[in-house]
Amino acid sequence: MKLFRRSRRGPVVEPLTGHPGDDLVLAHLGADSDLSQPRDWAHYLYFHAESHARAAAEVVAAAGWEVTVGPVSVAGMGWGLVAEQQGVVTSPAAVRDARTFFEAVASRHGAGLYDGWEAGL
Repeated sequence: MKLFRRSRRGPVVEPLTGHPGDDLVLAHLGADSDLSQPRDWAHYLYFHAESHARAAAEVVAAAGWEVTVGPVSVAGMGWGLVAEQQGVVTSPAAVRDARTFFEAVASRHGAGLYDGWEAGL
């Protein structure tokens, strides 16, 4: 008797972005849609203080993202930032570049937290 069955393991995920979580999200998106098609894309960052969130928002907006800042209760943080773009092709390179950008923004503004992304089908 086998302990593991391949069909129950879920999708086989190829490393594409350098981040296992991002690769998994791309694998799920690719299973349900064509990854070469544009889609809406949102990234989530959290900060301890409103001033940090607003300073980060300026940087993110200058990079071409639509930004919303507001109070949250997530991961012990009090302020959140949502960065969105419409009509984006979420290629592995774009995902990798976005993670690098948002992690840097979060770390430079009051030890914020980048909590990942989601995209429409």
